[in-house]
Amino acid sequence: MTRITQKTFKAALIDSGGNQSTIAQKIGVTRGAVNIYLTKNPNMRELLEIEAERIIDVAENVIDHDIVTNKNIDSSKWKLTNSKRGKARGYGVKQEFDILDERTRIIIEKADDNKIVQEEQEVK
Repeated sequence: MTRITQKTFKAALIDSGGNQSTIAQKIGVTRGAVNIYLTKNPNMRELLEIEAERIIDVAENVIDHDIVTNKNIDSSKWKLTNSKRGKARGYGVKQEFDILDERTRIIIEKADDNKIVQEEQEVK
């Protein structure tokens, strides 16, 4: 049976995105074993969280680069509707509930030619 050590955990953590299943696979143990190890070693959980944040930073940088370099409208829309700053400026997804009609409407707001366009979808 493979034992998780600090050395094996740190090696498996590299480029894992903080995904415990990926780490487990690299080490050759179950995801549950990694979770138990993290419970017993909170300092390693901190490293896991740092790796998870790092991968999000990389993804955001790729999107930002695509927006700046390629003027990609899809990346721009995604950034506006999913970032805190974009939401603070009024972009995002809103849900409206109509209890009388027992319907749920989802209003999706997105940027299109420098204005907000709303699409409405009904969910039953």
